[in-house]
Amino acid sequence: MFAQLAQYLHYPFVRHALLVGVLISLCASLLGVTLVLKRFSLIGDGLSHVAFGAMAIAGVLHFSHDMYFILPATIVCAVLMLRAGQNTAIMGDAAVALLSVASLAIGYLLVNLFSTSTNLTGDVCTTLFGSTSILTLSKFDVYLSTGLSLAVIAIFVLFYNKIFACTFDEDFARATGTPVTAYNFFIAVVIAVIIVLAMKLVGALLISALIIFPALSAMRVFRSFLAVTICSAILSVVCSLSGMLISILGGTPVGSTIVCCDLVVFLLFSLYGLAQRRFRVNIPAAAAAGIAFVLLVSGCSCSKNDSAKPAQANAPADERKFDIDLTQENATMAWTLAYYMDQNPDDYTGMHVRIAGRFGYVKDPATNLDIPACIVTDATACCQMRFEFAQSAGPFPTEGTQIILTGDMATVEHAGKKYCNLEGATFSLAR
Repeated sequence: MFAQLAQYLHYPFVRHALLVGVLISLCASLLGVTLVLKRFSLIGDGLSHVAFGAMAIAGVLHFSHDMYFILPATIVCAVLMLRAGQNTAIMGDAAVALLSVASLAIGYLLVNLFSTSTNLTGDVCTTLFGSTSILTLSKFDVYLSTGLSLAVIAIFVLFYNKIFACTFDEDFARATGTPVTAYNFFIAVVIAVIIVLAMKLVGALLISALIIFPALSAMRVFRSFLAVTICSAILSVVCSLSGMLISILGGTPVGSTIVCCDLVVFLLFSLYGLAQRRFRVNIPAAAAAGIAFVLLVSGCSCSKNDSAKPAQANAPADERKFDIDLTQENATMAWTLAYYMDQNPDDYTGMHVRIAGRFGYVKDPATNLDIPACIVTDATACCQMRFEFAQSAGPFPTEGTQIILTGDMATVEHAGKKYCNLEGATFSLAR
């Protein structure tokens, strides 16, 4: 397990995912305590739906960097949601539900009506559930996410006392001259930034868990605001890191794996808190966190099994050494590597590769002919990458049949975009 992890860490996208994932989870946990105590948890869930709608609009308008639109739109809606909790015609939770559901519906409608993607289901799936988004970050996403995360952490540290005062006793804070309303709006803006960043990690529908679970877990054991915040931050980082490692090594969807890790830790801390109150057990919370981490790493080891890997070929192994062999990877890593091959086909030209996937056809827009292809899917089987190969490699099996495809990487151009194409391809049925 550790040898394979060391091998995966040589990939830049794995290192970027771990770095950005840890920073995002840390930011989410810091403000999560405030959201839970102020009963603003629903706002986090609503903003995630708003961010999805904004992402759909940015995609339809073909923005080169959609974050420039998504972030301001989510911040505006965060301010409106917070305003809805104060003496307006549509009160608090009703306004949040109205805005969030409307954004989700509008976003999905727009991507269905105007999207030009060849895999609409996969795009929506990974956006909502964070299937593999964190592993496909561009350099721009990495720099922006890192910069904003560090800014959020710095802001929380600098304004910790004011945030504490506004969280626990707004009336007292006002009496001491603190502009509570301004700080509440300030908190809403920071939460909007965290929500937009967290979409890349766990998806739009699972963001609330990333914010709420660590805070609730820490509250099972600790009572002071500072202790809860520190414990929440540690748990959030541990769970996110463990979830990403499990996903990378075991081939599970990233977002749901992280949330399940959060759930396991919450149950462990709930049991510890119950034992602490009923039986006066005085085990240090650090030990409880250590036990949780060990259990999660053990789960990482157990999740790495042969069923997570693509099927193997019946035919004898190719005599040439493979530069890239996706049949030896689990579903998550196989799809991610296929993604980078598809996005940067020139970097892989001439490499001898072996790919496992299902047989299918893709339509050539110029000739309207069906081109045979090997389609690689992720752990959720919704995101897919295609590798075309020569017609002369037939006869072909029925569509959906699992095959092992071997050939030399080349490129083919359709409608001005380059795609991966395998020359001298041979295939065999998988077992």
